[in-house]
Amino acid sequence: MKLTATCFLSIFLLSCSTVYKNNSHLHKSNFKVIGYLQGHHIDTSKIPFQYLTHINYSFAIPAKDSGYLQPISQPERLRALVLKSHGHNVEVFLSIGGWSIGDGGGNDTRFHKLSETAEQRNNFVKSTLSIVREFNLDGVDMDWEYPDSNHRSADDFVFLMKELRDSLLPAGKKLTAAVVSYGRTGWGVKNEVFELVDWLNLMCYDDDNGLKRPHAPYSLAVRAYDYWVGERGLPEQKAVIGLPFYGKPSLGKRGSAYRNLLAAGADPQKDQIDSIHYNGIKTIRQKTSFARQHTAGVMIWEISQDTVGKNSLLQAISKSIH
Repeated sequence: MKLTATCFLSIFLLSCSTVYKNNSHLHKSNFKVIGYLQGHHIDTSKIPFQYLTHINYSFAIPAKDSGYLQPISQPERLRALVLKSHGHNVEVFLSIGGWSIGDGGGNDTRFHKLSETAEQRNNFVKSTLSIVREFNLDGVDMDWEYPDSNHRSADDFVFLMKELRDSLLPAGKKLTAAVVSYGRTGWGVKNEVFELVDWLNLMCYDDDNGLKRPHAPYSLAVRAYDYWVGERGLPEQKAVIGLPFYGKPSLGKRGSAYRNLLAAGADPQKDQIDSIHYNGIKTIRQKTSFARQHTAGVMIWEISQDTVGKNSLLQAISKSIH
C-alpha cells in the first residue's frame, strides 16, 4: 500500500499529538535526546521535534588539503532546519566528519592532515566558526573516526579541540564529539578532551566486528558506560549513550533502517528478524532508562530511520524518561 505525502503527514502529526505537544518535559528533566540527521534527509514537515532536544546536522566535510570546510550542500535545507528547530526549542549542531569523510569508509586522512599544522588547524577553526555563525547554529560535534592512540593524532586531536573550544566558547557555542563505544580505539581520545567538551556521544553500536552477534545489545551500552565513565573517568554528566535506529545482518553487511525492517515484517518488540539484529522498543526503553539513571542523555543514529505511530522508537524514548 502506498501513502500519499498528505496522508503520511496527517498520520504522523496525529501520532505525535498523542504523547507530547512539545519538548518541555525533556528540558525540565535536563535529559538530552540528540538526533543525528543527514542533510539529504531533511524534511522539516516530518521531523518530530517534540521528542528531541538537539539535532546534529550531518555531515560537514573538510577539504582535502587546506583544512577549510567544504561549502554546505543545499544550504537552504540547513537554514530551514535551524529556523524550525529553534521554534521548537531544539538546538542544532554542525557535525563534522563521519565514517566516510569524503574518501570512503574509515579513511580519516583529512583529519590527520588538517590537525598536524597550526595553519591548517586555524583554517579549520575559522571556517567552522564562519559556518556556525552563518547558519545560526548552536554548536559543533566533532566526528573524527578515529584519532590513533599510538600516533601523534591523539595529541593533535587535543590541540584541535582546544582551538575549537577557544573559538566557540566566546561566541556562546557548545562543543561535543562522537567517540567509539569502548576499547583500544577509544584511547586515541585523550582525557584532556573531557575538559574541552560539553559532552561525548558514545557510539554504542556496530560492535559486530564481522562476527555473528548483535551489533548493539543492551550490554554494549553498559560496557561503553563502564569504559568511559568507570575506567576513563569521564564525568557522568558528560556521557551520552548512543542508540541505533537501524539493524545489521551478520558479517558486517550494510544495515537497514528500522522503519524498513518493520515493513519487512520485523516485530517492534523484538531485536531480530532473520539474521538482522536491531533495537526494538523494549531494548530502546531499557537503554534509555539506564541512560536516565547514569548519564546526561541519549543520541540516535539516525532519526530519519524511525517509523511513526505507536512503534516509533523516538516515542519509546520519550515515554521512558518519566
